[in-house]
Amino acid sequence: MATAASVTTDLITCPICLEMFNNPKSLPCLHAFCLKCLEGYFKDKCPGDEILCPMCRKEFKVPAGGLDGLQHHFFVQRLVDIQKASTEESSEVSCEVCLEESGGGSAKIPTATTYCVDCSQKLCEQCSKPHRRMKS
Repeated sequence: MATAASVTTDLITCPICLEMFNNPKSLPCLHAFCLKCLEGYFKDKCPGDEILCPMCRKEFKVPAGGLDGLQHHFFVQRLVDIQKASTEESSEVSCEVCLEESGGGSAKIPTATTYCVDCSQKLCEQCSKPHRRMKS
């Protein structure tokens, strides 16, 4: 039986380099790969060329902007960010917004519970609520 940790590891591991995704891109078949891995795998291909997914072999066309023009895989990126945030520090991490607003004072700073990919900040529950409503 698969554990939650092993499933998460599978979801955040690039099938080409077998490491945690770095700039994951989604192919039309929805398989994800690191951009650098795709660039290495298809180094001799040009925009408009027909190529096959390394996993399922489904054919697709290299976008006009090259492989960087493939859709960023936001779901996989979110999983990677969560994994990085949880392993970055096993101890409690303070909310960066509350810490900044307190001016480094001795006030009790709430623990960060969320990481925002757009602004690269660790946020407490209270700061993350209005933050989620902001359009990026």
